[in-house]
Amino acid sequence: MDSRVDEATIKLVNSFNWPHGPKILRRRIIQGGLIRAVSESWYPADDDDYGLLLEDDIEVSAYYYLWIKYALLNYHYDPQVSLPELSSISLYTPRLVEVVKERPRWNATEFFKRVHPNTPYLHQLPCSWGAVFFPKQWKEFYVYMNQRFTEDAKMNPVQIPKSRTNGWQASWKKFLIDMMYLRGYVSLYPNFPGQRSFSTNHMEPGAHIAAKENVVRHDKSDFEVPLVEEDFLGWLPGGKLPPASKLPSLNLFNQAVSLKGLKAAGAKLGMDVLECNSSESVVVDHGT
Repeated sequence: MDSRVDEATIKLVNSFNWPHGPKILRRRIIQGGLIRAVSESWYPADDDDYGLLLEDDIEVSAYYYLWIKYALLNYHYDPQVSLPELSSISLYTPRLVEVVKERPRWNATEFFKRVHPNTPYLHQLPCSWGAVFFPKQWKEFYVYMNQRFTEDAKMNPVQIPKSRTNGWQASWKKFLIDMMYLRGYVSLYPNFPGQRSFSTNHMEPGAHIAAKENVVRHDKSDFEVPLVEEDFLGWLPGGKLPPASKLPSLNLFNQAVSLKGLKAAGAKLGMDVLECNSSESVVVDHGT
């Protein structure tokens, strides 16, 4: 809870019953703001500790945990699968290309119909409306943000070509987007009929939505999607998650690009916190 939390909220969280394990409450003395509220909400205790981050206007499907566990077991814990680029699992299916000025509508089912209309896919854009983040990459994000954070977005040395995110203020997601772009990381997204998802955004007023200084107008229908309310296996190709090698991948701008191509684009920008030339390799120490 932030420092200016009201009495009604305090009473609600104190009385809330969580029967699935310990309930831990934290309250700030000094106002943290949106960046700290999210980025400091969780830090992995070990390499098997995952963070499910949900903002306060997010609602989840009754099937969200099945999707998370199935995807983790299939793409992360299967010893025969190698997908080191995967850094998070989204619960949400986006309807907009949010990183370009025009913010055009986009439909994954239509886009991938030649592959399979309901294939899950890999996307360079991290999801802030319901997602599970992987411990190793989240630790990388802490180090990256510590070295890159600037109060003025224009002072940030990382400027992704043609990306609207370059001017985002007070956004933890901007820094995660920068890191994922530079290092070729991706998130796994669901793709079901009618853009059904395991989470939806109710677009309640907050630090970004309906804020006076926000010049971007938000249409609720662009963000609020129907929730999955039935067994989703029948929608998947062949009734199961496809092999990792068969997952299509998109760049930040929703264009089809291979994982190798994503890494090449990030390397070409050459703005990571660690400098190296094309003949060098950098190994990350996820312990620090």
